Amino acid sequence: MKTSIHLLIGILPFMAFGASGMAQNLPMPVPPEKAGKTDDGYEIRVKLRNYPDSMQHSLRLGRYYWSGRYIEDSAVYDESRDLYVFQGDKALNRGMYILITADDHYVDFILDHNQHFGIEASYPELSSGIHFSDSPENEAYQEFIRISEVYFPVLDSLQSLYKSAQQTKNEAETARLRDEISYYYQQVDEAKRDFMERYPDNMMAVIFQSQQPVSVPDAPASVPDSLKAHWQYEYYKNHYFDHFDLCDERLLFSPMLYQRVSSFQDKVLHMQSPDTIKFAWERLIEKARCNKEVFKALIAHPVEHYQRSQIIGQDAIWVYLAKKYYLGGEAWWASPSLVENFRKRIERVEPLLIGNRPLEFSCPDTTVDSPHENWVSVFSSNRRYTVVIFWSLSCVHCQHSMPKWHDLYEKHGKEWDFDVIAICKDHEVEEWKHYIRKHDMLDWTNLCGKKANLDYDDKWDVATTPTIYVLDSKKRIVTKMIEPEYLEDFIKDWNKKYF
Repeated sequence: MKTSIHLLIGILPFMAFGASGMAQNLPMPVPPEKAGKTDDGYEIRVKLRNYPDSMQHSLRLGRYYWSGRYIEDSAVYDESRDLYVFQGDKALNRGMYILITADDHYVDFILDHNQHFGIEASYPELSSGIHFSDSPENEAYQEFIRISEVYFPVLDSLQSLYKSAQQTKNEAETARLRDEISYYYQQVDEAKRDFMERYPDNMMAVIFQSQQPVSVPDAPASVPDSLKAHWQYEYYKNHYFDHFDLCDERLLFSPMLYQRVSSFQDKVLHMQSPDTIKFAWERLIEKARCNKEVFKALIAHPVEHYQRSQIIGQDAIWVYLAKKYYLGGEAWWASPSLVENFRKRIERVEPLLIGNRPLEFSCPDTTVDSPHENWVSVFSSNRRYTVVIFWSLSCVHCQHSMPKWHDLYEKHGKEWDFDVIAICKDHEVEEWKHYIRKHDMLDWTNLCGKKANLDYDDKWDVATTPTIYVLDSKKRIVTKMIEPEYLEDFIKDWNKKYF
């Protein structure tokens, strides 16, 4: 079964249904709000044959939720009944659940409206000969597995032959085997379609439906050839969730929705512009208004993800979504303190998004030998670009990057029409003076960050050093946190686009 699952992950999308797997240590969750349950609680009776006496102290019930797996309940062996019983007064969330032994062998099963049924299995291969009683959902899926299993060894053998034919560059044999493999996969797809027709409400039917590929048509004849690929990408992106029932909360209690969302994020939207990404997420979130738990997950995930993103400009994505849903009062799960934290963070970050003009401030230039402090504005340069660098002598990365920035400025400052304003945050002014003179950094603007006419740490979000902003001639941010070796490519692209 282990080989079969590896081969046909598309058939059994995430189901171990194979006790050869080992469950990870699962944390106890903070359970989400219960939804979609019956009123008579749950009772799952488990008879586990050949379970060693040394392990008969407990059996665990796990569940999937979004990207994680969690322990939901545990049962102690009842010797008088020769059973383990999981039970509770409140029904559990409908979805995929996990039966886990003391040594972490496991098997997955469906928990739906009917939450009173029995399971019989043998240790250690829990999936081998597993039997359900009073559970039509699991019995139907077991029937599907028995039908599909006949294709596993055939496909396993064909895959091995196909790899050998590729290695020997036998094109005729490769083509023949490819067609034969395709035929058997079509048989499996037909079995899936038959299952979906016979059991449309079964959770596995919903999962099989969600796995259907997006069929992308040819671009209309009216679309220019140069834009046809883009038209097809837009179609694919906009229809990526067509086969997902976002109103069905059961998908949230399985790995399927998270896997699809992760693929959407990492592959479909990968390296698209922040505007493209944020509006794509917004369209997806709006489709999920029919279920508040799915709606919650599809808001919380991108907001959290893009706050951590290291890709320049993607902070605009979480700011947009957080403003609309958290500050807009639609995040029903968010506490007032969480919303207030978002408000404060957005107030700090939003003025520093690419395209915005940060607040002007001034610091003294004390590198000039004069009895009077010469206060200089961070907006004082009249060049096409200004690189503003907040740095510190105690910052190891600064010690490596500052000489690189200076070398770049000496070689290309005039050619690329950029200036550098370097603001040192250290309080040891004499050490700072000594450093910049030692490294011949007097040809650009050096400001002492010990004094300033506003709190630039707050208004320019200088939490670490170096913090770098590149401004255009109107002092709008065009990029930030860029390394010196990438400035040339950025300026070339920006000049080509706007000049």
